[in-house]
Amino acid sequence: MARVTAARPCPVCGKPDWCLAAPDGSAAICARVESGRRCGEAGWLHRFTEPPPRPPARKFAPKNGTGTPPPGSWLHRAEGYAADLTAACRAKAEADLGLPPGALDRLPLVGSSPAGISPAFLTFPQEDGAGNVVGVLRRYAGGEKRHLPGGKAGLCVPAGWADAPGAVYLVEGATDCLALAAAGLAAVGRPSNAGGVAHLTMLLKAVPAGRPVVVVGENDAKPDGTWPGRAGAAATARRLAAALGRPVTWSLPPDGAKDARAWLTDARVGGLAWAERGALLAAALAAGDLGACDPATGAESRGGPAAIVIGTDEHRVNDEAVIALAGEPGVYERGGLLVQVIDSPDPAAEAAAVRRPPGLPVLRPLPKATLRELLTARASWQKVNREGEAGPAHPPAWCVDAVLDRGTWPGLRRLEAVLPYPVVRADGGVLAASGYDPATGLLVRLPRGLAIDVPDRPTPDDIRRAVGTLGDAVADFPFEAPAHRAAWVAGLLTPLAWFAFDGPAPLFLIDKNVRGAGAGLLADVVALTLTGRRFPVMSYTPDRVELRKRITSLAVEGERMVLLDNLAGPVGNDVLDAALTATSWKDRVLGGNRNYDGPLNVVWYATGNNVQMQADTSRRTCPIRMESAEERPELRTGFRHPDLRAHVRASRGPLLGAALTLLRGYFAAGRPRHGLPAWGSFEGWSGVVREAVVFAGLPDPGDAREALLTAADRDAAAVAAVIRLMEALDPGGRGLTAGELIDRAKPPHADDLGRDLREAVEALCGKLDSRALAGRFQHFARRNFGGRMLDKGGADRTKTSRWVVLRAGARPAAGDAGDAGPIPTRPTPADATAHAGDAGDAGGVPTPRLRGKRRYRNDDRPIDARHSEDA
Repeated sequence: MARVTAARPCPVCGKPDWCLAAPDGSAAICARVESGRRCGEAGWLHRFTEPPPRPPARKFAPKNGTGTPPPGSWLHRAEGYAADLTAACRAKAEADLGLPPGALDRLPLVGSSPAGISPAFLTFPQEDGAGNVVGVLRRYAGGEKRHLPGGKAGLCVPAGWADAPGAVYLVEGATDCLALAAAGLAAVGRPSNAGGVAHLTMLLKAVPAGRPVVVVGENDAKPDGTWPGRAGAAATARRLAAALGRPVTWSLPPDGAKDARAWLTDARVGGLAWAERGALLAAALAAGDLGACDPATGAESRGGPAAIVIGTDEHRVNDEAVIALAGEPGVYERGGLLVQVIDSPDPAAEAAAVRRPPGLPVLRPLPKATLRELLTARASWQKVNREGEAGPAHPPAWCVDAVLDRGTWPGLRRLEAVLPYPVVRADGGVLAASGYDPATGLLVRLPRGLAIDVPDRPTPDDIRRAVGTLGDAVADFPFEAPAHRAAWVAGLLTPLAWFAFDGPAPLFLIDKNVRGAGAGLLADVVALTLTGRRFPVMSYTPDRVELRKRITSLAVEGERMVLLDNLAGPVGNDVLDAALTATSWKDRVLGGNRNYDGPLNVVWYATGNNVQMQADTSRRTCPIRMESAEERPELRTGFRHPDLRAHVRASRGPLLGAALTLLRGYFAAGRPRHGLPAWGSFEGWSGVVREAVVFAGLPDPGDAREALLTAADRDAAAVAAVIRLMEALDPGGRGLTAGELIDRAKPPHADDLGRDLREAVEALCGKLDSRALAGRFQHFARRNFGGRMLDKGGADRTKTSRWVVLRAGARPAAGDAGDAGPIPTRPTPADATAHAGDAGDAGGVPTPRLRGKRRYRNDDRPIDARHSEDA
């Protein structure tokens, strides 16, 4: 049941007060019309087989019986001011007050001064406890408040306030009331710190007795020791408790905030959704400096933060500490770690592995000292002495360690990523408002004033304009082919669509034929559009251990985009390949014994000159190639945008809107398919980003890969060369070990074949090393190289594998290196007899016979019974 209002009057008597009604209209408790069932002091229960027609909804009941307020009445005057409130004035007022869009609509008849009146003001109707307008309050831009002469101070009652869950909060003034209502809390604005008790008493009589009522004061302590906000809240709670005959609580906002609105609009919670802010404020008011007033005696009992008594039952202490920590707004759980969001500091203070521009949001593991500090803020720690008396104490070190290392923290918010730009969700909706999204675990932090316009259902003209906007920003770059321009668009869309598809995305390599062609600038267009800042940069290293450490740091810190700048030499190894095809990462965190096991939400970019990609890395790469005919491209003039970075910063909103329009248009059209060739390992990305690019009328970004796969696969060329040389060195197909090949390539054995072999092995392994060569053979085993392949063909006396060259798809005979697949153009010499221990017919290693073993089955009998049977 919910209290009836002027907008939702009683379905039985039609009155706007005293009665209760079910939200679905199936029943009502009327205080005036009797029925066969009495419900205590609330009235009589009425059930309806069909919901009765409700009386016409009215914001306020007119007094003249004509259906319109009489001229000169306070309702009439409030409606006049409300008619002067334009959409632009409403939006400006909400922005000035720090409220979300639509917040003013929660309070009926909010108005403004007529056009041309200076100074301008907002107006708020003042109601009595029955919903009648008894006055109008003016609020000026500087915060000054004045009542229109002749009116009375009253309440600010948002529409539907009683339907919000949880406690009822009685705050000072209209703006605090609107802020709490925007945060999803049941709030009523009282006229002053100790006023409006009579109106509140009438209004709150219909609130169920079990629903808490909290009077919220203000942190306005004076230098002389007086505290009007706290004293007024306590006095109001005492008077209401006596008038209502029920306990009423009073509380104060958390330290550092003057009032409830100041806390809800503070930068510390500015990145959270308003519903999240409301939940945190409710928890803070329940755990903060509060008092409960007894209705019978008027006595006040004081409360405070949750008390945790330290004892030997460490599990109980740790559980209570986790519960207390769950109310901290700035702490999240991610990848089995406690983390906090900070702004990236000055690059000079950053580690050399990743260089970030200042101001980007970064996730950092919560330090032990910070956790200890937060635990003291969220709970009152006590320890019992030998006499049984409890006294203040510090959180014990064992508790801090246990909470930090738990791995799971019930009640704490899960954080997937922090985003300085909007994103498209899996359903095609655009997440374009700052705040925490509980459904996805995403925290969006957009700068104030960033205007992004994305049509809900983009038309073909919208798509064409969006493509033109993006193309204008990169019009001066010498892309090798249209497919490379399309690949750049895909690189821009990928971070925006990352949470709309499953799986990873390829590396976007901005490659060029000459220095100064603008690869770094082209990368900056992506970063400045998405984040407003330049790329975080990480240097590439072929050292696998070091590279893995750097990637782990990126995963822990929640980095979203990383640029591998100025690549040189052969690029690629198994660690980088794993990072490019993974969306999660597991590794030990540097500087401690904790492990990270969580998301890896990095979109990788790279720049370089004629970069040579290793075979497995090249197929994970989407190339963006530029070809400049200039000898010194950096000396070019006549650009469309001479200062391109400044242009992108100034046009960030339109560029973001254009990119999101392409993605939104693709989803709104039902995600049509265009028959694109498969792109292995990146099917999810291809099905959203690649398809969206083609849907927008651009070429397939996959068309840019062919040249890279052909030119960059140095390993394939090296293996093919080794295979050709092995055919010449082993015409009988007996097989060669990696060690024999290395010996053949070293002086003094190296003839022309040996020298060619040395060059091929060094191109494949970087050095003459039998173990490295065997590892590369293992990696490329049974892969087709021009109709030939490598495979194991047995072992020598030291059980070292021999490698043979076979036709593609063939299998060596059991125990023999060459029967099933020697190259037919290389006949086997008549005297090539296999010996025991070699890989020939007589030398297969015998398979040892294994002793029979009992099959084990599930057995629920006691272990003694099973042992007796075995005996």
